[in-house]
Amino acid sequence: MAGRLIDTARGAYVRSPPFVRRSLAPLVAMLPTRLKFGSRYRTWRERTAKAEADPAYAAEQQLSSLRHLIAKAHEGSPYYRPLIEKAFGPDFDPMRLEIADLRRMPILTKADLRAAGDRALAVPRWQVDVAETSGSNAEKPFSFFLDKDRSAREMAFVYSVWAQAGYTERDARATLRGVGVGPGGALKHEWDPALRELRLSAFPLSRDDAALYLDQIDRRGIRYLYGYPSSIELFCRQMRALGRTPRLPFRGLLLISEPVYDHQRRIIADVLGEVPIATFYGLSEKAIFGAELPDEPGVYASNPLYGIAELITDCGRPVTEPGREGRLVGTGFLSTGMPFIRYDTGDSARLIEPPGPSNGYRLKVQALSPRRKPDYLVGVDGNRLVTMDLTPEQGHFFAGVQEFQFYQDTPGEVLIRYVPASDGDIEDVERLASYLGGRAGGRLQFSTQPVDRIAGGRGGKRAFIDQRLVVSLD
Repeated sequence: MAGRLIDTARGAYVRSPPFVRRSLAPLVAMLPTRLKFGSRYRTWRERTAKAEADPAYAAEQQLSSLRHLIAKAHEGSPYYRPLIEKAFGPDFDPMRLEIADLRRMPILTKADLRAAGDRALAVPRWQVDVAETSGSNAEKPFSFFLDKDRSAREMAFVYSVWAQAGYTERDARATLRGVGVGPGGALKHEWDPALRELRLSAFPLSRDDAALYLDQIDRRGIRYLYGYPSSIELFCRQMRALGRTPRLPFRGLLLISEPVYDHQRRIIADVLGEVPIATFYGLSEKAIFGAELPDEPGVYASNPLYGIAELITDCGRPVTEPGREGRLVGTGFLSTGMPFIRYDTGDSARLIEPPGPSNGYRLKVQALSPRRKPDYLVGVDGNRLVTMDLTPEQGHFFAGVQEFQFYQDTPGEVLIRYVPASDGDIEDVERLASYLGGRAGGRLQFSTQPVDRIAGGRGGKRAFIDQRLVVSLD
């Protein structure tokens, strides 16, 4: 019970309003690291490590979690109970289910769960927190519920990925996310001693901002940078313009929330050197968690202890052929107060390898395209072109361009919105547009538009592609 209270309190601190965190931070900072993270966190770190090394253990734990999730949903959720009984019969035994049986359940969308509301809960309402996705041009925000004590479990999965870059619970980090920090978002930077986190505003991230941030990073000797790839890319561009990098080289980059594009990796390496990058794919709804493989940039493997990841076509058929694209569907084990069973994330990916004993029951995919940030453009023929295949490898194509974004609302036509560098001119962006048009083989025509800045969305994210077209995967 004490461990659960600590886990709930830790999560409440992280999610509390800034004025509450500022009051509590000095006290929390005095706690030993083992108390900040707790025994439940350590147990889950051990479990994730064991599952990584032992496929049989991973399969056993995944199956056990599925059986208990279905039992919990059947017993406690008025919404899920008839769906489960329709799939398995009213007298089914959840402890006899197998992983393959999950496909008998229907695929659920945000619209389904939005309509279900509190009926989807498998526990009393007071045991969960309200959460919400940010929505997009194509969909409104989605409210749902998460377990109050999820923090320790969630951190165990995240830190197991960050450990690939050498990051530990005792390390400080600089964070580039959010539009403004501190009271009312009025500050450019703020130090949280409890979390050992230097929060930096990701927007607008001017050259003067970058110089200020480097001063703060140097002052605290911070060796890890955490945040959106788009923000870290811009930070690197500004560092290059300043002719300056941190006094102590970064030991690792912890990237979140956005796809990582090849041109971003090249810019980061050009400015910071070959710094290890640790990144993962996750959802606010906690239905799937996948880590990028250290030796295979852009390839993600789902974690079998976190949930069950499926790749399906638009018609609901499983994708089994490597190289074929599909939609990601997740069944989550991390937070079960509101079960997510065969939840259609709306995100897409390309199959590398289906889960099985040889890969530790981890679905391996690449070309992840989150629903709110698609990574494709649509050619004049209506087919998708993945932008990772278009962006140039040679750094000189980006000379004179500080930031850029693709905007598309018509097949075959793409607008390049760009922020000129101080030493740039129109020839620089025209050179980039000409290169991209040639690389697309006539399937895309590029035009250009200078802007003062690339608009940031919620939290300061900058979409690499503002895509207004939707293309079926079937």
